[in-house]
Amino acid sequence: MAPYTAAMSRIRRSPTAPRVSRYVRRQAGIEGSELSRVRDRLIERGLSPRKRFGQNFLVREDIAERIVEHCHLHADDVAIEIGPGAGALTPRIASRVRRLIAVEKDRGLVELLQEELAGFPRLEIVSGDFLEFDLSAAAREAGVERLAVVGNIPYNITTPIIEHLFVHGRVVRTAVLLMQKEYAERLGAAAGTPAYGSLTLFARYHALLEPLMTLKPSAFWPRPDVDSMLVRFFLRDHPPVEVPSEALLFKIIRGAFHMRRKQLMNTIQESLGLPKDKIARLCRHAGIVPQRRGETLTLEEFARLARAAADYVDISSLSS
Repeated sequence: MAPYTAAMSRIRRSPTAPRVSRYVRRQAGIEGSELSRVRDRLIERGLSPRKRFGQNFLVREDIAERIVEHCHLHADDVAIEIGPGAGALTPRIASRVRRLIAVEKDRGLVELLQEELAGFPRLEIVSGDFLEFDLSAAAREAGVERLAVVGNIPYNITTPIIEHLFVHGRVVRTAVLLMQKEYAERLGAAAGTPAYGSLTLFARYHALLEPLMTLKPSAFWPRPDVDSMLVRFFLRDHPPVEVPSEALLFKIIRGAFHMRRKQLMNTIQESLGLPKDKIARLCRHAGIVPQRRGETLTLEEFARLARAAADYVDISSLSS
């Protein structure tokens, strides 16, 4: 056979499209079967994801296992799960701790979990809103100083959930939460970046944050429109800065980011109602140039402003 003819023969025998690897086909089958299993379980009970509750159920068992491994749970832990949903994480957590309290707002899902997970004696399913759940009382009743918190949380109430955890920070050791990736990036942003804001400093004041893993929308049903991120919060025993008033600190911070492009001279004037000569003096005492913008200040620099401002403001009149 002539070289040209042989070459054309090889080309004709070659596939016209790249073959999908066996691994990819296997993973697609696994993901499809897990999604079908969750969907079928809910349909059998007349249930479906409720947009009002921000429900996006985790449908990847391999990822559920990785999430629980990231929680670093101990056999003597008492854990709280926020919104167990269809139970992707629940049995895995329950098998690792002394006691798990799973707080679910959707009554239909509460009944599903109580039926399907009846064989876990260390598991308690609580029907209720986590934002109204008393973590301090739960720790007292369980006889522990600190709780471990885990949750695939609704993105539309991420801030209220974090605030609730911080209010009860004395009884929370760690919280491992699945949230919108963009939100997680705001929590961990550096000063001077677009994502940096009052939310960043609020979280930094109360906790240390550790990003753990990013999840694509395909890990959930229904699929969210955004990527998700698993974040670990280590709740602080003491704030990282000293201030005469937490309310004063965050009044200055919120004012600075509410008027993000304005100089401190103007934001402090509007936040605290002080004349410019006093603002110039307190900035000088704090060692902060009053022409700076708030988005460039670190938490420690805001704390210095709060300590200096305490000489000019009636702290007792401020509310958190």
